[in-house]
Amino acid sequence: MKDGKWLEPRHTSKEIFEKDYAKIELSGLEVRCPGCKDYVNLGRKNTGGKSAGWCKCCNRAVTL
Repeated sequence: MKDGKWLEPRHTSKEIFEKDYAKIELSGLEVRCPGCKDYVNLGRKNTGGKSAGWCKCCNRAVTL
């Protein structure tokens, strides 16, 4: 299991994150959140193809 890192710049809300990362990827990777160490599914992609996910515990976006 790989360790994730915070997505920069920081998305202040899940709604903004979901707008920027609009494509849903069903077979996303799982990484560990850098804050709480919980598993986060990288189930969203932006238009550039970068994958990210949302940590519910930390309320922040996580990427590889």
